[in-house]
Amino acid sequence: LQTVPWDKGDAGRGEALFRARGCVTCHTGTTRLGPDLTGVTSRFSRGDLFDAIIYPSRDVAPPYRVTRIETRAGQTYFGIVAFESADGVILQTGAATTMRVATPDIASRSPSTRSLMPNGLLKDLKPQDLADLYRYLQTLKPPK
Repeated sequence: LQTVPWDKGDAGRGEALFRARGCVTCHTGTTRLGPDLTGVTSRFSRGDLFDAIIYPSRDVAPPYRVTRIETRAGQTYFGIVAFESADGVILQTGAATTMRVATPDIASRSPSTRSLMPNGLLKDLKPQDLADLYRYLQTLKPPK
């Protein structure tokens, strides 16, 4: 992060990266899986923000922590509980994926500190790309 030309970021290119890396899928809209990023650059230092992107499971706010379910067949699933009833649980396992696990099939269930946000979202980006992404995030301001 020390080699990034922060003052030379381009918001348009940053928005393109935000979309290309899939960030828009989980951080925008009414059914987002991740926190609202409006005003994020005023709430977090640049270093803390990029640490959260690089290490998404380091410090996960409770509403975004996943649940771990192990089935009697030995399969393990991680996801945010989207719906629960007496006969099963529906886990949101990704931005566009859910799965149902029937209650009799659940061997164990436990909270996790893990995030659904995948590791490696900044992999292969150049310093200029990071400056562009940050400049775009700076444009996400709350409505007046």
